Amino acid sequence: MSRAFKFLAFIYFVVLMTTGVFMVLIVNADEASAPWIALLVRNHGIVFVWHLSCWMVMGMFSNYYWDLFNMGKGLESVQVERIILPLLVSPIVFYPTYNLWLSSASQSYILFEVIAFQGGFFWQALFTKAKPIEQATSIPWSVNNSTRASHAKAAATAASSAPQGQDLGR
Repeated sequence: MSRAFKFLAFIYFVVLMTTGVFMVLIVNADEASAPWIALLVRNHGIVFVWHLSCWMVMGMFSNYYWDLFNMGKGLESVQVERIILPLLVSPIVFYPTYNLWLSSASQSYILFEVIAFQGGFFWQALFTKAKPIEQATSIPWSVNNSTRASHAKAAATAASSAPQGQDLGR
């Protein structure tokens, strides 16, 4: 591993641990807490967003290492260039988790940390599914899916060949 990668990993873990400690302080704060903890409580959203993004990035790195080890390679095979793509798409992956947290009334922070990790781990699923549709999609669990399409096509053909206007009465 390169020295720059080790330095970035160190900074990442410092941010993860710091925001984690801040979240513990925020959750356990009361009226007698220090003024700086009260400031953290007032701005808990900012701290938690940073903490969630750390969990998501951890999920992305875990996915990369999972694939690496499944190919029979070790940590010496890490390529920094391969880690750049997940980091570039991280805002797209993070946005649903962030909106879910904003719209939730739940005070369970661990739930959103797990969701952020899962979103990061499965980031590739979003992009492997996003491809042009080559043929009409068939949903196997819908009722009469194949016959519904043929009925719609037959109705459209019949409507275009039907007589217009005054020819109907003759």
